[in-house]
Amino acid sequence: MSSVEVSENTPLLGNSVTPRQESVFKGRRLACAAILVAESLERMAFYGLTSNLVLFLNSEPFYWEGTQASQAPLIFMGVTYLVSPFGGWLADAYLGKFCTIACSLILYLLGMLFYPFVASDNTRTFLCGEQLAFPVQPAECLSPNITPPANVTCPTRSPYCGAVIYSSLVLVALGVGTVKSNITPFGADQVKDRGPEATRRFFNWFYWSINLGTIVALGVIAYIQQNESFPVGYTVPAVCLGISFLVFLLGRTVFITKPADGSAFTDMFKILGFACCWSRVPKEARPKPTLLDGAKVTYGGKFPEEKVEEVKALVKILPVFLALIPYWTVYFQMQTTYYLQGLHLKTPINCQSG
Repeated sequence: MSSVEVSENTPLLGNSVTPRQESVFKGRRLACAAILVAESLERMAFYGLTSNLVLFLNSEPFYWEGTQASQAPLIFMGVTYLVSPFGGWLADAYLGKFCTIACSLILYLLGMLFYPFVASDNTRTFLCGEQLAFPVQPAECLSPNITPPANVTCPTRSPYCGAVIYSSLVLVALGVGTVKSNITPFGADQVKDRGPEATRRFFNWFYWSINLGTIVALGVIAYIQQNESFPVGYTVPAVCLGISFLVFLLGRTVFITKPADGSAFTDMFKILGFACCWSRVPKEARPKPTLLDGAKVTYGGKFPEEKVEEVKALVKILPVFLALIPYWTVYFQMQTTYYLQGLHLKTPINCQSG
């Protein structure tokens, strides 16, 4: 009888309470948090600088022409994206990702520190000199519908403080481009050994941190610049970047850092170079018709098959990258010509609704 009672009190499906699974980020939380905070603050600094750059240069006391003011952020973004591959190559081939990111943040911060001083009336004259007066234009130059005669010269005003602003933009572009190309794979290094689920969850938070920094920059910092003052509005991004740099340095004790072990770009160019030389061999003498396959060891080349396959995969997705060029061309107009259109709109004062 007792055995029956015992059996009736025994759960039919066993213990339904399963032990709590350990987090995939256990032991890596501080490293991941440091990267997420540093990235979010860096995005605040980036968009805090670029969101109102056209407005800053086109208004008092600079009064850059619309073309000059719109060219500055476009040149800045162009340098940023051109530097990115070089920054990735530098980290992979020589310095490692941590040292490369730290050094690029220093350049980034040096460039950002110029803007609070350039925006302030007390320090701008020391950096840029006295403001240049607008040249007197001949009457023939004032009409947009008449081409000036050959003997008439229409003087132009060089952009005030242009040397300082372009130099600082180049410093920032070098820093941004190098950080952009290394912070993502550096974050992946922290969780890669924890499996695909950890990587997926980390990048979910990573892109949320990017969006959070962007929202704060466009919603708060841009508002300060437009409605309070540019000196304060450019001091805030510089402070954000300084904090980002400190957070990244303090994370050194918990980061997983890997030494430089060779660049994929170096291997890619070697494989492409070998393939070009291999293409000169008559087709009848080739063991494989595919051009890049000639670089494989199995077909008489010098490179492992996995390296060649990576290059072949990259070549296949190049059309996708090329197709993105028109999209980004239009996208960057939001920070240049769209601003200029808004600045030159004129609303009639005595406007009555029909």
